[in-house]
Amino acid sequence: MDAVIAQVARRTRASVERETVGRAVRTAHGKTYGLLKATVTVGDNPGFYRQGIFARPTVYDAVVRYSNGLGHDRPDHQLGAACGMGIKLFGVDGPSLLDDERDSGTFDLNLINNDVFFANTAYDYMVIEDLFAELPEALVDPARRKTWMAEFLTRRLTLTDPDTWLWDELLAMLSFTGVPRRNLLSYNYNSMGAFRYGDHIAKIRTVPAAASLASITQQIVDVRADNEAFRRTLVAEAAERDHSFELQVQLNTDLTRMPVDNTSVKWPEDLSPWTTVARVDLPRQAIGGSDNLAAADATSITPWRTREDHRPIGEIQRVRQEVYRRSSIERHRINGQERREPAGSAELLG
Repeated sequence: MDAVIAQVARRTRASVERETVGRAVRTAHGKTYGLLKATVTVGDNPGFYRQGIFARPTVYDAVVRYSNGLGHDRPDHQLGAACGMGIKLFGVDGPSLLDDERDSGTFDLNLINNDVFFANTAYDYMVIEDLFAELPEALVDPARRKTWMAEFLTRRLTLTDPDTWLWDELLAMLSFTGVPRRNLLSYNYNSMGAFRYGDHIAKIRTVPAAASLASITQQIVDVRADNEAFRRTLVAEAAERDHSFELQVQLNTDLTRMPVDNTSVKWPEDLSPWTTVARVDLPRQAIGGSDNLAAADATSITPWRTREDHRPIGEIQRVRQEVYRRSSIERHRINGQERREPAGSAELLG
């Protein structure tokens, strides 16, 4: 863990010169596409789904941040289609699991537009984070692609037994290359990692509401014609109409077929269906200004800004706890940004 933290800190400091955008850039989700005002409405959930912050009907003020998954701030055609949806709720009761902000009242969800993740241990994360710094160039170069894949599979160790190679993780990584470039408001976004869900274990995702998905007029994102295609389509859609998502959970019913410590395996829906527990609404709004990007860049999202009833579970989730926190501290320090949780969406977006 110490080695992972040190590596991420070094890469964060080096990003000022590497990315040439005049500031430190996140080592993951480095390019921000926008920050939107939102409300999260919890429904009257049945039985097992009435847990934690989803135990009773309520409405939360919130913001949603969209970003690209790679640790670069470059034109969109130089980045992949792996994109994130970070949700921050305000006014949530109870102490946060982050010791340095126990009474902040905020609650975060880190989601990405794929079902599975490609690292499951602290050591794997350290190696893979280093390899991902070479993307997307490494997979375009035919010679480097072969050695890159070999290093990924073997974790840069001398492993002669193929049974010890990271096959699940490699397949998970390759699945990201099949994600189409679409309007950011049209994707499903998943937690990939598992969480406590009160007395249960679950994963979390958002799915566009049917009417909202049907209303999108700019489905295709042409990154060859427009270096900022993801942001421009997001800005246009946000300004034209409201958008809504269903916030869903999938309860774990079989620890063998729905593993917690292997985030590279998709949990079968025939064992446990996704069930809607809340709604995320994005009202029509203008987010086209540079002040919006500045607010989005300063906004910190981490799966550990949560409550005990929703504690992240699994080794890779524990890696995220300190890596995200220390990375945020270092980035805010370099950029001269105050690192403080806002009291509400109006503090960020007016």
